[in-house]
Amino acid sequence: MKSVILIFLVTLTFLPLQTLKANEGTVLDLLIEIQQLDNAQPESFESNIKNPNDPYESFNRRMFNFNLGFHQYVGEPVGRGYERITPQPVRTGIRNFFTNLRMPLNMLNNALQGNAEGTMNDLMRFSINTVFGFAGLLDIATPAGLPYQHEDFGQTLYVWGIGKDASFIVLPFLGPSSTRDLAGLGVDYAVDPGYRYFLNASAEEHLILTLVNQFDRYVDIIDFIDPLLTMDDPYIFFREASIQLRRNQLYNGNPPLDALDDFDFD
Repeated sequence: MKSVILIFLVTLTFLPLQTLKANEGTVLDLLIEIQQLDNAQPESFESNIKNPNDPYESFNRRMFNFNLGFHQYVGEPVGRGYERITPQPVRTGIRNFFTNLRMPLNMLNNALQGNAEGTMNDLMRFSINTVFGFAGLLDIATPAGLPYQHEDFGQTLYVWGIGKDASFIVLPFLGPSSTRDLAGLGVDYAVDPGYRYFLNASAEEHLILTLVNQFDRYVDIIDFIDPLLTMDDPYIFFREASIQLRRNQLYNGNPPLDALDDFDFD
């Protein structure tokens, strides 16, 4: 059964697409933040702003430039082709499936954070969309008042008080992260119950499905990346927007005001 699902999703991904608004916690939110920063202070924002939580700025700039170059010469041409031949219902189904597949991991992190309300929300979402949404291809839960709220082990570590002074870091292909979130990313990938138990996926199948999911999400934000290419110092905007977005996630959408007034990376 898992082989059928794997073949089905991979085939759909490289078949016929259009654009679907990304879920909370995606790079789309980050790029909207970047545009807002650019519109707010295009003239006065200095390109030499230093952030004490960016000690690896030299490395991060190289990775940022690498990612932009990959987008410009490889990712965007491939993504545009994919976009032209894939109908919206197919992409919507793929997106919904992967979001639903992530709910057990979301639920686990909410439980580890002591968030009973979030845990129950995730359980209800997963149950409803799995049973009535054809294994998650349809998102019935969101219109029913059970919204998706992104949670990961990096957030769990933060709630536990671990890595609150984590350093900002940019990863090749994966984009913005932190030293804390890098550890969290590894744990999430290793223990993800959706892939391990719901799909019973092998390591190779898990990797393939993850790449399919990430590529589909990347295509969704292509149009938001190009404005970075016209900025005097796009890295600064990228970094500060990344920090603000992640802070918003760490506080589940309700960061304290002082957390929004500075550029420290929690």
